Amino acid sequence: MADITIREIDSKADLDLVFHIRTEVFVVEQQCLPSEEFDELDAQARHFLLFEGNQAAATGRFRKTDKGIKIERIATLKVHRGKGYASQIIQHLFQVAEEAFPDNNYFYLHAQVTVMPLYESLGFRPYGPTFIEADIVHQAMELKRAKND
Repeated sequence: MADITIREIDSKADLDLVFHIRTEVFVVEQQCLPSEEFDELDAQARHFLLFEGNQAAATGRFRKTDKGIKIERIATLKVHRGKGYASQIIQHLFQVAEEAFPDNNYFYLHAQVTVMPLYESLGFRPYGPTFIEADIVHQAMELKRAKND
């Protein structure tokens, strides 16, 4: 079994790994425009990498907004899919966000409709109509997590 670690990025080299994964998944595979994938919010968000051994396999980011915590840019390289890495990184984002913002229990995201089952398995529920983002059908989803008092 591979050794799995998740860590927040802390260097330009780590950010380059994040951008490499997102480029492969969103720009190459899904043919999103780089101008839509990489945005000014990259500078505001907290980014994380999941490593299988010493190989960066998945990434995700979150931001604190007026509404709550927005989870974004969850991506796993094709060769690493099917191992539960997206779920693991999202669970890690929950943990870090809850430590950083203990008064927040509201999480939301814009899910590609094809991966809604992943988010539903983590407790997210859809709200509102579907919409197009980067030429892909998305669904807004939300989750209110119970406080561990």
